[in-house]
Amino acid sequence: MSTEESIKVVKPIIEDRIYVSNVDFKATEDELKELFEGLKVTEVQIPFKETKRGERTFKRHLGFAFVQFESKDEADKAIEEYNGKKFQRRNIFIKKAVPPPTEEEKKERIEIYKAKKEEKKKADKEKAEAAAATAKTATPAKERPVKKVKDSTTNGEEKVPEGKASTDTIFITNLDYKVNVKTLNNLFKDLKPKWIHVPTRKIPLHILKKGTNQRPFNKGIAFVKFSSEEVQKKAVEEFNGQEINGREIIVDIAIDARIPKDDEVVAANGGDAADAEEEEAPVVEEEEKKEEST
Repeated sequence: MSTEESIKVVKPIIEDRIYVSNVDFKATEDELKELFEGLKVTEVQIPFKETKRGERTFKRHLGFAFVQFESKDEADKAIEEYNGKKFQRRNIFIKKAVPPPTEEEKKERIEIYKAKKEEKKKADKEKAEAAAATAKTATPAKERPVKKVKDSTTNGEEKVPEGKASTDTIFITNLDYKVNVKTLNNLFKDLKPKWIHVPTRKIPLHILKKGTNQRPFNKGIAFVKFSSEEVQKKAVEEFNGQEINGREIIVDIAIDARIPKDDEVVAANGGDAADAEEEEAPVVEEEEKKEEST
């Protein structure tokens, strides 16, 4: 019999003892005993864990308890009457208790946990290596077809951006909406970008009127300018497909016609400049501004 199979063996239940789960962390043993008033309770145990902070010791309940009755019938009544009932702020669930694990069983469980953890670690490593290999064999940026985008000036019809490929700027898509200049500045710091531009969404006027300090989220895209074409290509090769905040970004060569002007962006690698975009005033549509003025 394997280690895991030995642990799955069904243990005999203790007929006159119950296991209570989902117990309120603030509940006491006396309060739990009062819950079963009318039944012959001989003992109540709420397991806890002790932690030390300096010279002080704190006890934290673990969210379950054991209740011992005088007989099997009393334990059966407790399950029948109180299983699923509300006790303080939670609904408790009751079943017959089983004998505690032996030292040997505890060691076996620890070994199984370690084996599963190691297996997951190995699987995650293989997945990361496969993703890296896929990124390396991906079609180079200049060979990939230009992605079609929707333009509001053409009533939502798809069109291909016009213009030639940039020789120093990259275009990033599929960004997490919370990514900002500071995030990208840290990501590309080794390549020393000249400037970074992360277009932000417009914040509705009714939210601005509430006086909240909500910062605008980005539009899911960004531009990063480098010192040369060589560094630009290196950025595409190294960062295309990299994960930021749980999303794989798409890094490509930018099209000149779409690149913002230098005076519209925030300089990179400048410390305060990188933080500046985070403190920019929210963007408001022109119609909303007129409405506010009236």
